[in-house]
Amino acid sequence: MIFRAKVLAAAVSAILLSACGGTDHTVERTAQPAVADESKAEEAKATESEKAAEHDEHDHDEGVTDVAGRLVVSSADSNVLHVYSTADQSLIDSIGLTYTPQYLYGSENHRYAISVQRTDGLVEFLDGGLYQEAHDDHFHAHQDAPVAVSFHLESVKPTHVTVSEGGIAVFSDGDKETQQNASVAMFNESHISGANKEVAVWEYSTYMHGAAQARGEYLISTLRDSSSESTLPAQIGLFHAHGDHFHDEKVFDVSCPALHGSAQNETTIAFGCADGVALITQAGQAFSASKVANPESFAEGQRVGALKGHPHSDQYIASAGGQLFMLDSHDAEFAALKWQVTTDHRVSHYGFSASGEHVVVMDSAGKLSVFAAHEHDGEHHWEAEHEVMVSDGALAEGQSFSLAFSQAEEAVFVSDPLKQQIKKFDLEAGEWSQTFELDIVPGKLVWLGIAKSEAAHDEHEH
Repeated sequence: MIFRAKVLAAAVSAILLSACGGTDHTVERTAQPAVADESKAEEAKATESEKAAEHDEHDHDEGVTDVAGRLVVSSADSNVLHVYSTADQSLIDSIGLTYTPQYLYGSENHRYAISVQRTDGLVEFLDGGLYQEAHDDHFHAHQDAPVAVSFHLESVKPTHVTVSEGGIAVFSDGDKETQQNASVAMFNESHISGANKEVAVWEYSTYMHGAAQARGEYLISTLRDSSSESTLPAQIGLFHAHGDHFHDEKVFDVSCPALHGSAQNETTIAFGCADGVALITQAGQAFSASKVANPESFAEGQRVGALKGHPHSDQYIASAGGQLFMLDSHDAEFAALKWQVTTDHRVSHYGFSASGEHVVVMDSAGKLSVFAAHEHDGEHHWEAEHEVMVSDGALAEGQSFSLAFSQAEEAVFVSDPLKQQIKKFDLEAGEWSQTFELDIVPGKLVWLGIAKSEAAHDEHEH
């Protein structure tokens, strides 16, 4: 795989990504390397949070009108991305890509849209124009025009993309028929902007429908025996980035047959297996592996095939055979989420809200369900709070609803292809609060902007 920065007119050997399904755009923040003096580390963290909270009030009053972010929207069979303001629902600009994107994601700080053109082996990036930068003892917020970015990736079937504070991992499957090998690239916003030129890449010696998770200088990625008849991996490895390449550190002593789906939180990384979920636990620079077996309640052949995590929750949302479960990584237990998919439909989108206080689920019929976190007898429960329909009509063949989580507030944005609209749902009020009237039939969408700080979230919630 290769990446190129057109503006620099340079070509550097690199690798691409893999992300399946196209719905994984929940951002997960991971723990940063430990500081020797823990008291100083906590003090620094508190100060950083205070600065970020001050930024939310101070900088947004200085010319940033899109406080609630911007939406990047694709349309069917088009290579054009449309950028909308959430402040007044206006179209800011329409920007062309090389090919039609299959998936859209947001970068770790929500500045860039990641456009995956899997069929054509290309990943391109769009700068949403909203970002902040540290300036002495505070942050400056910036609001610029959206623009296409020269940095891009080329590989064979980029499929799974995962995003965390620890970076972006793009896994490319390769191709069984043409015997082209899989690869994985790890990078972050500094690479997309051009500030950092070294993208770490690992080239496999076989094809694989795999998955990877970035953890700062470390990468947790899948391994497949080249003699296996399956394209799915069955093992997990630890890799350490060194400039533009990786050193393979270890193969974890845990089996994960027919591995598919991955996610992470502050201390663990989870991978879906045919017989359970493999958990990789990080403690500083040490990593260990364990396994949570499928519960006895699972039907024959039922398995976890996709996962979502949140940095401040021990729980993962696990999708298994049309059902959703909450997997507690600390207690190693599954609990069914009290939700049922609409008859003859499937789970379409799900994930945690920005604060982690809500779980949102949408099926292919357009049923949007919201669950809120509650503590009872010292145990964490999720209770259904709201359920609404995005649209009262049936979608045409090839159409689908799409969902994007705001990181600036407790809200989600949902596309309605039937009415050519995007609707905003307030998770706390339990009501539709905004409607965008579009001139296009919306496809995928992703939220970009300046995330609400943890300190501001805490202040709001308590």
